[in-house]
Amino acid sequence: SYISFFFLIIRRPPRSTPMTMPVEEVIPAQAIVKTSISNELISISLTNLGGKIESSTLKEYNDAAGSKGKPLVLMPEEISAAGQTTLAASGLTNNVLYQLVEATPTKAIYAYQTPGGIKIEKEYTLEPGHYDLELKVTIYNVSQNVVTDSLTYSTVQDFTSKESSNYVFSGPIYYTGADLEEVALDDAAKNTKSEGAVKWTGITEKYFMMVTAPEDGKAAGAKLSTVGGNDKVIRISMDTDAFTLTPGTAKAFSSRIYVGPKLASLMKPVGLELEAALNYGWFDAIARPLLALLNLLYGLVGNYGIAILILTAMIKGVFWPLSAKSYSSMAKMKELQPKVQALKEKYSKDTKRLNEEMAHLYKTYKVNPLSGCLPMLVQIPVFFALYRVLLYSIELRHAPFVFWLQDLSAPDPYYITPVVMGASMFIQQKMAPTAGTSEGQMKFMLYGMPILFTWLFKDFPAGLVVYWLMNNVLSIIQQAFQTKRAAKAKAA
Repeated sequence: SYISFFFLIIRRPPRSTPMTMPVEEVIPAQAIVKTSISNELISISLTNLGGKIESSTLKEYNDAAGSKGKPLVLMPEEISAAGQTTLAASGLTNNVLYQLVEATPTKAIYAYQTPGGIKIEKEYTLEPGHYDLELKVTIYNVSQNVVTDSLTYSTVQDFTSKESSNYVFSGPIYYTGADLEEVALDDAAKNTKSEGAVKWTGITEKYFMMVTAPEDGKAAGAKLSTVGGNDKVIRISMDTDAFTLTPGTAKAFSSRIYVGPKLASLMKPVGLELEAALNYGWFDAIARPLLALLNLLYGLVGNYGIAILILTAMIKGVFWPLSAKSYSSMAKMKELQPKVQALKEKYSKDTKRLNEEMAHLYKTYKVNPLSGCLPMLVQIPVFFALYRVLLYSIELRHAPFVFWLQDLSAPDPYYITPVVMGASMFIQQKMAPTAGTSEGQMKFMLYGMPILFTWLFKDFPAGLVVYWLMNNVLSIIQQAFQTKRAAKAKAA
């Protein structure tokens, strides 16, 4: 727009730094050269084609559970990449061959000079004990002209061979400083842009991510596009603010590139709010303390499956009084059903009188029709928060439980726990009061719901099924206790 163009003109560009010594001319590279940098956690493969990260191998994470697992490779696809940098106005693209100036086990320096006299130097540095590495980009103006440009960082991911899921998001993300935006692949293919500035951009999977974050926490905005017209190959980019270089000056940009697990304890120390990528949805504020408690329990018992059982029991214990009140209310409603039905038959043609009589009936017997539902509504946020924790937390990845369950993040290979969970749901429905439900509804709740949930849960992570099964078992115990208690009170 004209207004944006006006502000671009009047805004003072970032200051450049005068070069204190002559800059050596870069000898053009003649062939593709690959190198790597590594520490005890990660090995990063680099190429001089674009001076980019080609792939990364996580030494402490395997691609499969058990002895068959090999170190996990992120970005194994040929076209996937991180650390891409371009200068649109200066004609610097991702397809140029950089000169590998220096290579050590933890550092790699690339350089390239455009025909127009703009030299770019890219320095990757990986420190011990880190999944994040520093990318320092220095731009030198060795021409005789004033140059105005902006630096673009890009990450590319090929999703062609990636399995899609209705439950877990995989795709491009960006963080505005207030909100985490997850962009569906269909929307990314439409050249979507962020509405404002961003703090970082990247690609996320269920348990891992690749994110580029400027160290000053500033980028003009995020842009998404396809690569080569392929809707499954997505590029997410962000631009720095425009800068101006007069002849003989230079400007440096520093950023962090995180290529690793979505683990808050590793991302938070980076200091660029990368932990915002851990998205637990609407119940995030509840999910994070639950995850912390789960990890605490794991530290005590050494088994995430047992930790899930204990955590489920603790939550059930906290909500036991509310559940008891709900069961008691539903039982009273069931006792009143004959009287309610009689009123419906008597005043079937007088709705106003029926409502008055029903209200009088509930008041006489001190029953609130909603009291059976309200205690359950209070528990829903906690229930869904824990559901998200068990679905997304990398702590459960390849975590063994007992016997055949050697990976709590994968579905039960023999479908034992989903079937037992379905059976427990049948027992639970069989014991539950059925006040106010028709015969058709009763049959669906008794038979349809267990079958439906068994079918859905057969593909869910085993850890999630274990949680649901344990919750059902505890609910059955509580219902049996409540029924026995009510029978004794009635007999007395």
